[in-house]
Amino acid sequence: MINKNNSIRFWLLIALLLGGLFLAACSSSGGTEPGAEDTVTEDEDHEDTDHEHEEDQDHEHDENEAHDRIPTEGGATISITSPEDGATFNTLDQVLVEVTVENFDLGEDGNHWHVYVDGVSYGMVMGGNTDQALPGLEPGEHEISVFMSIGSHEEYEDGNSVTIMVEE
Repeated sequence: MINKNNSIRFWLLIALLLGGLFLAACSSSGGTEPGAEDTVTEDEDHEDTDHEHEEDQDHEHDENEAHDRIPTEGGATISITSPEDGATFNTLDQVLVEVTVENFDLGEDGNHWHVYVDGVSYGMVMGGNTDQALPGLEPGEHEISVFMSIGSHEEYEDGNSVTIMVEE
């Protein structure tokens, strides 16, 4: 015989499971390899998390789409400070992309930046964060590109890129 408390527990468990499935479906592949939808880095703790959109944002990345970028405004610039162009890494090394921006307030009005590996979206970095780890890069030569993005997720056309080598 099922009592009322067991019935409530059962439905709560079902709701939690369905909620977890919904979150897993919304978060794509987790941002741990090239081509993952997006990686968001929160300002407070610098931890990588799956890209989760706020309700008022309508933004999706298609790794095969041509990127229409808007003219860069106000002298805004983004530069990759690490890794250096031509740097070589081992497959077990962590590749950490670090940027500096000028005339562009990261975190203000939704301003953030996007990172690409070989032209494929690797993620977006939110808040005031200026670094992003790139785990799981395959051996070979890779072009890392970064672009500033405004709150509507339109990217400025002036970005920066470096080429690195990953060896086994």
